[in-house]
Amino acid sequence: MKKFALLAGLALVATAIQAARADTVRPAVGKPLQRAEALIAQHDYQAALVQVAHARAAGNLTAYEALVVAQFDGIAASGAGAYTRAASDYETVLNSGSVPPASRLQYTQAIAGFYDQAQDYPRTVLWVNKYIEAGGTDARTRILLAQAYYAQGDFTHAEQAAQRDENAAIASRRSLPESELQLLASAANKSGDQPGYDAALRDLLKSYPSPQYWNAAIAGVSGSPGFPDRLTLDVDRLRLATGTLTAPGDYEDYAERAILAGNPTEAHQVIESGFASGVLTAQTDAGHAARLRVLAAKQAATSPASANGDPDGALATGIAYENAGNHAAAAQSFETLISVSRSDPETAVARLWLIYVDHKTNGA
Repeated sequence: MKKFALLAGLALVATAIQAARADTVRPAVGKPLQRAEALIAQHDYQAALVQVAHARAAGNLTAYEALVVAQFDGIAASGAGAYTRAASDYETVLNSGSVPPASRLQYTQAIAGFYDQAQDYPRTVLWVNKYIEAGGTDARTRILLAQAYYAQGDFTHAEQAAQRDENAAIASRRSLPESELQLLASAANKSGDQPGYDAALRDLLKSYPSPQYWNAAIAGVSGSPGFPDRLTLDVDRLRLATGTLTAPGDYEDYAERAILAGNPTEAHQVIESGFASGVLTAQTDAGHAARLRVLAAKQAATSPASANGDPDGALATGIAYENAGNHAAAAQSFETLISVSRSDPETAVARLWLIYVDHKTNGA
């Protein structure tokens, strides 16, 4: 946020210069400020601060002179990285009552950014809240609130602030930046809000799908207390589809579960994909993978097609449709299940499958 804070401060240069020219100041004050103005234009902020100090040293400043000096000091301080000093200067100007109503929000925004850069998070919270209460909508500024709460270890308020930002983003049909969704997920996790954490992971998957997020989301669902064994095979199928079935044991466990479920052809396909990818070899698990390969092939060859099981329920039906390439029918099956129940493990798995199907439908 350093660049943003600097730009927010320098955006008020014109205001300060116009104010300096709208009235008169004594030469002892005005001349150093003119030199400071030139130095600011050259980005020599430390030298500009020296000239502002010369203007202040004139002494017996009128209220107007003190205001102009504070404006230039704040501009130069922000450029020099003295953010607490810049914030204090801008507060002085804002509290003077001389800032036009149209510019007050801009000053408030700049102060919030300065305090954030100074890592003064309590004051960042204070001034971002003032900005929001005054009607500020800039997403770069609003995100500072969640970040400041998080930096202080106040994860509950960090989650609430990030969630408000996400709600606003949804209302305007845009996605939050990945970094803020990550913050939302982390804050929810650290505050013990498991449903909120799961929801944030799903949002990350919707906008920024990656194996990392798929692993985290799937682990969160399958590792939840009371997750039924009967759904483990459906999770295996999702992991294979999302490219997160990567360890030798993953392939072997999947194949064994498929055989026990009466799906030898599926078991054979999975174990063959493991060998094709190089994850499995003849030496894997002292030859266990090779023996499983033979068993799966034998059962698949000798079992009738009906032995591979028929879909039973909306979840299984949706997966079957997806495996057949019928994304629309798969999505409808998952959506039907989700609309009926919103808290059971089967619905949680269906939500993840629906995200996967949506990405396939949209070419992601």
